[in-house]
Amino acid sequence: MRRIYLPVLLENVDRSQAGGFVILFTLESTCRALLMTIVPLQAYTLLQDAQKVSFIYLALSLTGLMASLCLPIVMHLIPRRYMMTLGALTYMASATFFGTGTLPGLIAGLGLQITATAILEVTINLYLLDHIPRKELNTFEPRRLLYSGLAFSAGPWLGVYLHENVANGLTYIVVTLVAALMLIAFWKLRLSDNKSIQPAKRPPPNPIKYIPRFVVQKRLVLAWTLAVGRNGWWLMYFVYTPIFITQAGYSAELGGAIVSLGVAPMIFVRQWGKIGQKFGLRRLLMCAYAATGLATVVAGLASDWAVATMVFIWAGAFLATMVDGAGNVPFLRAVHPHERADMTSVYTTYRHGTSLFTPGLFAAVLAFLPLNFVFVSGGLATVGMAWLAGFLPKRL
Repeated sequence: MRRIYLPVLLENVDRSQAGGFVILFTLESTCRALLMTIVPLQAYTLLQDAQKVSFIYLALSLTGLMASLCLPIVMHLIPRRYMMTLGALTYMASATFFGTGTLPGLIAGLGLQITATAILEVTINLYLLDHIPRKELNTFEPRRLLYSGLAFSAGPWLGVYLHENVANGLTYIVVTLVAALMLIAFWKLRLSDNKSIQPAKRPPPNPIKYIPRFVVQKRLVLAWTLAVGRNGWWLMYFVYTPIFITQAGYSAELGGAIVSLGVAPMIFVRQWGKIGQKFGLRRLLMCAYAATGLATVVAGLASDWAVATMVFIWAGAFLATMVDGAGNVPFLRAVHPHERADMTSVYTTYRHGTSLFTPGLFAAVLAFLPLNFVFVSGGLATVGMAWLAGFLPKRL
């Protein structure tokens, strides 16, 4: 699963304090990037059915949702530094289970990976929330994405390459080592005088408590829905693109390469952000969602010529980086400063909403139609996001 979803407030941290967080983000992103393509391919190899893969992702996404909802309660009892440790150790355990190459190992590994991501995401976000100055937000998203761009550009291909061409299971060993390095880096930061890692100043916000307040604010709901659409497109891309390429008779390594190439244009997100500032983020999002959706629909309809599908789905990924260039700015501009921490805890559930809605939709599609219609339906849904983006404030 993609889960490129880095904590939404990185760029608000004082530059002098950001270095410690950048290290943690980069290492955690590397873990996810290395697993991004190889896990769906392993699932397809074991199940030989894209619909069953969808059901696996749908069922295990509930694990991540429950983990996120329970974390505020657990973190009242366990110090954050130990939660961070637990998250890293859970990542190591997930890689170990993946390395067994069995269906039970896949299920256990994916469940643990989702849980680890939820733990690390919430924990690091809470550290950030204790150190957020009120700054200009429009430029933060493009810079944030650059921190993980390198990992996500190389990781999907590298993960498959190491597994297929160097040593079977080597990718999972590397993920374990990177997770261990992340844990070491965290404790080194904790034990130093680095101000970016400090004890908690407030209890973690519980998203369930703040949902009623969130849903009565239409702009927040709109931002959440657009985030689900953005994240859903990437989940489709990361899971089903390598499966389609393998099903078409090409190598798993090519599938990893296409996924990596699709993320590579993230280097342009700062430029997309500047364009959004010049012409308006509302216009940028409307155009980007529409163009991404249309390219994806064409990719699905061109499936008889697999090379054309690969070209158009990559074009969709390139255009989707324009959406990521604006990213969470609609939320950050809509949320009241005094509610930022509380509403962020609700807003970040869009990742779990994506993990539930997207596999569910595609499982239904695959029950009646071939794999290429995953791209057709995903593209149409993305075009729908362009229409919704038209409801953003014109001044945005």
